[in-house]
Amino acid sequence: MSKKICLLTDSLGSGGAEKMAANMSISLSNKGYEVFVVSMLNNISYEFAGTLYNFGLVKEKSGKLLAFLQFKRFFNKQGFDVIIDHRVRARFFKEVVFSKYVFKKCRVIYVVHHYDLSLYFTALKIPFLSRFPHVKSKTFVSVSKQVQNHLKLQLEIDSILIYNYVLAQSIETAFGKHQPNNANFKYVVAVGRLVKVKRFDLLISSYAKSNLPKNNIKLFILGEGPERGNLESLLKILGMEDMIELKGFHNNPYGFIKQAQALVMSSKYEGFPMVLIEALALYTPMVSFNCESGPSEIIQHNKNGLLVENQNSELLIKAMNTLLLNEELYKDIKHNMAKTPNKFSEDNIVEQWINLIENSH
Repeated sequence: MSKKICLLTDSLGSGGAEKMAANMSISLSNKGYEVFVVSMLNNISYEFAGTLYNFGLVKEKSGKLLAFLQFKRFFNKQGFDVIIDHRVRARFFKEVVFSKYVFKKCRVIYVVHHYDLSLYFTALKIPFLSRFPHVKSKTFVSVSKQVQNHLKLQLEIDSILIYNYVLAQSIETAFGKHQPNNANFKYVVAVGRLVKVKRFDLLISSYAKSNLPKNNIKLFILGEGPERGNLESLLKILGMEDMIELKGFHNNPYGFIKQAQALVMSSKYEGFPMVLIEALALYTPMVSFNCESGPSEIIQHNKNGLLVENQNSELLIKAMNTLLLNEELYKDIKHNMAKTPNKFSEDNIVEQWINLIENSH
């Protein structure tokens, strides 16, 4: 009899951790598991498989208290074999209630998706308190080596390293369905929520100073968020409204990524950036700040892209010029990407998840 798995996520839209939960629902369903996806917010846009429990919609209809009681009854009734928790877990009292009241008898795998541990643990200076709001039968998973090491050093927590992955077949299928009409000009692309930590302001300023506009290579930014107004103002100030386009959120960005000359990532910090492994799967060269964490575990400098000192605008300008305007280097990198096996493939990573689900207690 197959195990019953619950994938707990903040939403099914707009975010790498959320995308990973959606990917896992499809992969584990394909492997014969009975999968339930529990979304804490009523934000459903990613493709998923299994049964959806939209807790966000329940809250909107019933109010917080009644919704919470329904939430607890749902978990009691389902009797999941394993809960895989992809949520941000930054509210101490809420996590105590969840771990000691809702999930008390469950086996929970807590996934740490970001180098900023304050998103997943409170009281970071007191490791005991940080570890307290978790169930007894627990396992921690880190999505990068840097996150794994950080977790061990700061909170004395051992974790298992399992990288994020891309549904390669879905990417190729989706590309065919959602191919944008961008064949008439060249562009580079950046993808992510329009929030300060992504540093799209720095990317825009760096692009404007680079040689890309002079060579008619545009910049597309895919994503939505609270910084849109500030970024639009910056485009006007720099006179870049014709060369830089804020494309908004795209549930399926793969066509944009595949047709791009390169993908650029300017984040101040990350966890294990989904967008980089998506670019890798689509053979799109990458330029990225070497932030904590993830880029250095994905990008091999001068092999499949360029790594740049974190938040160094001058070096980012130089890297974009070098990659996009040095034809020989660009061809070498494209060739390397096509011939190098993808260690972040669905088959490799899902096998690690299955081993964890079946063998840890």
